[in-house]
Amino acid sequence: MPMEDPETDTGEHAEMSATSWKKAIESFQTSVEQAMKGIQSSITLLEKDLGEAVEFQARRIDSLEDKMAAKDSKLETVERKIARLEEKLEVTATNLNKQERLSRRNNVRAVGIPVEKDEVCEVIVKEKVLSLFNDASGIVIERCHRDGRGFGDKPPHILVRCGSFKDKLDVMKARRAVLENEPFFIVDDLTKTDLKEKKNWASKVSELYNQGIKLRFTGGKWRDATGKPYGFQ
Repeated sequence: MPMEDPETDTGEHAEMSATSWKKAIESFQTSVEQAMKGIQSSITLLEKDLGEAVEFQARRIDSLEDKMAAKDSKLETVERKIARLEEKLEVTATNLNKQERLSRRNNVRAVGIPVEKDEVCEVIVKEKVLSLFNDASGIVIERCHRDGRGFGDKPPHILVRCGSFKDKLDVMKARRAVLENEPFFIVDDLTKTDLKEKKNWASKVSELYNQGIKLRFTGGKWRDATGKPYGFQ
């Protein structure tokens, strides 16, 4: 039986091993290439989906921005309308207050006179109030009556309408000196708006009076000696 050459056998074995390794490497490379192609395909698909999603969101954002811009425009229009309405309301309120002030032009209020049983306000005003004035006979009373229900134990005012604005001025000019020692007093018949304005600056007016600055309230404003509205700081 012939003897095998060890060197020949070793060479053939080495050649077969190299071939197997080559095939294995080629197979691995093929698997890697296929895997990379699959990954690349997935990445491409993801990029496509992501691009579409980004485009969709961009269109959605653009649409929302357009809607917001339209709403902002409408809001600005509404705000301008509201501002104009507020201006009109303010003008209307001012005009109504002027009209009401005019309707009260000849009125004064007698404050602090107790209510009497079966009283006649005109008699009370003439006998208890006007009788104290020097020229009471020249002051005409058009009409008078109690106004409201009073506050707590304070009796309601007696609202007096003088025959003319001059009669009212005569009463208002002399009231402090004439009624100085009386338990009641006389005030102007102010509108609610004017009364609020008067009370709003009352403490400041008192401070100014102590400093020698005298103001008087007329025409809905505190005014200085020249008749100009005083600019409170």
